Order: sequence, then C-alpha cells, then structure tokens
Amino acid sequence: MLNKKILAFFGIFFLVLTITSTSSYTPPTYNSVNFTLCDGYTAPTYNSINFTLGESDSCVVDTCTYSSGNWNISLNDFCIIDSDTDLGTNNITFYGEGNVTFNAIITTCNVGGLPANQKGYLGSSARVNYGVCQ
Repeated sequence: MLNKKILAFFGIFFLVLTITSTSSYTPPTYNSVNFTLCDGYTAPTYNSINFTLGESDSCVVDTCTYSSGNWNISLNDFCIIDSDTDLGTNNITFYGEGNVTFNAIITTCNVGGLPANQKGYLGSSARVNYGVCQ
C-alpha cells in the first residue's frame, strides 16, 4: 500500500514537472522571413508589425462571386454561378484547371475562352448576354 502511495506521489511529481518544463516555448530565430501579400494589397507604414504565422482566410479570393470590374473565374474553384449577374461593360475570363457551371442570367461585354481541355457548363436556367460593350 505504501509502495502505491509513493508511486502515485512520484507520478504526480513527474507530471507537474513535465507540464512545468514544457509550458515555456522559445520560438526559433530567423535572419529573414519571406511571405506573400494578397493581390492588390498596399502596405501602410508602421514602426512595428505584429503578425501571426499560419493559414489565414484573409488571402482567400472568392472567384465564384462577382464584385466589380472584370470577373476572373478560377476553374479550380468549380464554381456554380446561380445568381443573375450584370457586369455592364466588364469581361469574364477563366484560368486554372477544372470547370465552371452557369445557371443564371449573365450580362457582360465579352466572355473569354476556356483554357485547353477545361469545361464550362450551361444549366437549364442559364443565359449569357455578351457583346454589351457600350
């Protein structure tokens, strides 16, 4: 019985020692750090910059939703466009590998060709009005 108490005491002691010794982390030191900024990003000037390493959704571009200007659709996103969209005199272009499906009314000045061996689909509700370049 005494042996079990001694073993339990040392077990708890080593557990506390392990938790205490692994709780402080010293990050590695680098002479330089390379990182890529999102397209269209203009860096403000700061005396110091704090940033978090790892993945971030802030650089993810949603090519399936039109916002303004020309619409550059990544076929890698396998977009299904199901909202009517009027680009006015702006154009649609495609890049990457994959496909796109239109199932809405799209009005645009011009629709670019698909990259070689890639596919575009028109659903039953799709209509593309292009050539509206005035």
